[in-house]
Amino acid sequence: MKFENRLPAEGINASHENPLIELAWLLAGSLGAVTILVIAVSFAAQWIAPRIPYRYEAKLAATLPSFATAPDDESGRRVQSELQSLADRLAVRIGMPEGMKVRIGYRDQNTVNAFATIGGQMVLFRGLLSKLESEDALAMVMAHELAHLKYRHVSAALGRGVAVGIILSVVSADLGGNAAGTALSTAGLATLLSFNRDQEREADTAALRAINAEYGHVGGALDLFDVISKAAGVDRATGVANIEFFRTHPLTENRAMAIRQWALANGAVVDGKRRPLPDAVAALGVHTKTPG
Repeated sequence: MKFENRLPAEGINASHENPLIELAWLLAGSLGAVTILVIAVSFAAQWIAPRIPYRYEAKLAATLPSFATAPDDESGRRVQSELQSLADRLAVRIGMPEGMKVRIGYRDQNTVNAFATIGGQMVLFRGLLSKLESEDALAMVMAHELAHLKYRHVSAALGRGVAVGIILSVVSADLGGNAAGTALSTAGLATLLSFNRDQEREADTAALRAINAEYGHVGGALDLFDVISKAAGVDRATGVANIEFFRTHPLTENRAMAIRQWALANGAVVDGKRRPLPDAVAALGVHTKTPG
């Protein structure tokens, strides 16, 4: 038998397909896979986002404008400082997630509202603060918002766009920030944020535990209901209170009753001595300002 070394045939390692066609198929397949993933994630985002470790939400929040910037005037900065100090105390009572640093924003506007938002931030408005008569009532507002942050209600309630942004930030902070920023700008101000009944009930319970631990009673919670109810105007056509706090925080008579029931069930004192408001916050109720 005779053996010989033959040269390989010409073009044996060359593809007969056009390389541009192969590239097109590869890109189309990748795009299709990403599209399917984004669609699937968008439908599941509100469930998934609060369950992603907080560090990814913090990374995303760092790419977005801050709600907790310092006010321009000295009196506003004093108010913000006092609010931050109280929030830091209450955060210990609430037990915030690992790595979450609560940051307080103050707005010198006549809006009667407060809200929690992405990245451990909370904003309180002069319009609400000026109506409160004790630190206990203020603490109930803050503890309630802190609870929304603790349980990551914000991540779920801000909608699919921001939730998808949090998820995408696991891959890239810039990618997540772009997605979340677009969603926030489309949805408008975060003051429109609202939570479902289960989330509100969970936040109420955590807030009651916190203020009971801090003050030895839950009177501040009832004070808050009373003050807001007296301050609220009511739309005659709808019977709905026409101040912002009622739209985003449905403080109903049933929830006031629930406070008393919680106190009874947990051996908490319903009433007790109130602490005065911090000086700069108290001054807001004394000096009436032009609505913002």
